[in-house]
Amino acid sequence: MKKLIDKKLFAILLGYMGAYHVVYVAKRVFLKSMQEEGYLDLSWWDIIFAPILGNFIVVPPVILVILLVTKPMIKKKTKWGYIFGLHFVFYLFYVVLICFNSSLYVHFVYNDPLHLFDWDGLRFFLYSMNLNFLGYVGFVTIIYTYYYIQQIAKTERQKVLLSQQLQTMKMELLKSQLNPHFLFNTLNGIAALIKEDADKAQRLIGNLGDLLREVLLLKDEHLIPLEKEMVILDKYLEIMQTRFSDHLSIEIIIEDSVRHALVPSMLVQPILENSFKYGYGRNTTDLEVTLSAIKKEDSLFLTVRNNGMPIGEVKEGTGLKNIRNRLETLYRESFHFVFENNANEKGVVTTIEIPFQVL
Repeated sequence: MKKLIDKKLFAILLGYMGAYHVVYVAKRVFLKSMQEEGYLDLSWWDIIFAPILGNFIVVPPVILVILLVTKPMIKKKTKWGYIFGLHFVFYLFYVVLICFNSSLYVHFVYNDPLHLFDWDGLRFFLYSMNLNFLGYVGFVTIIYTYYYIQQIAKTERQKVLLSQQLQTMKMELLKSQLNPHFLFNTLNGIAALIKEDADKAQRLIGNLGDLLREVLLLKDEHLIPLEKEMVILDKYLEIMQTRFSDHLSIEIIIEDSVRHALVPSMLVQPILENSFKYGYGRNTTDLEVTLSAIKKEDSLFLTVRNNGMPIGEVKEGTGLKNIRNRLETLYRESFHFVFENNANEKGVVTTIEIPFQVL
């Protein structure tokens, strides 16, 4: 209940209701003071307190019902036709309650007969529809404006957070690619290939340059097509394949239906890097790494599997923590990120499940 009802919004609506009644009562006081026909026979209690007392009994529960219904519809992005229809029904119910409450007041205070199902009751209902329309529309307008402003603020905060996380990821990737171990081994590989296979050495230099350039020129795009993500990965994987030569086998399985699927930029590279970094060991000199991307129902599954050293205590380094933080920012609770030993075979499996989206 607390999650569906925003206390601040409820207070704003009560304030709007109070302001509405201040204007309404001020008008009635003025008309009675001017001895306007229709107000002469009304007591000051009827002029000032009766409408406030009656409406403050009926209206707050109606506001609570509107709040309980409106927030889930906004979260689920309900169609506008359904929203208008539902609010029209609530509006009629709101008018019925106002009329019923007024009829009860007149009946018990002035001993007048109840006019609920006769012509006088219908006429009062029609009159009240016009009178209370702006009041109800005001409630709904305030509610949707409040949530709309909240959504804009939330989106802006998310953009700032994602930009910070993306910059962090880019710097981590650059640091990873430029660390002495990676760079020296790549350069040593190039040096060894110059005499043995000049063309291969040239391709390796080109891949290293292209990899660094792709990372540096990567725009602040939070979601990119998977095939664009693979451009960077292909450069990185070719370098690693050249470095480890026959001791590394890489298999990429990507369904055609997911090549245009949107993924967080620079998502997979840190996972692959962990596979190479921790996969090799005393009992694992030949490493097999598989990257797969498939669609199941409305989800995209990205899986990195290797046959290398199992992990002891599961600890996420900076790269994997950044991935999890970005996934939480982008998808809230609509994702799964699992980093675990393969239960049936040797090696480690990392699986990411995110909503399937395309441009």
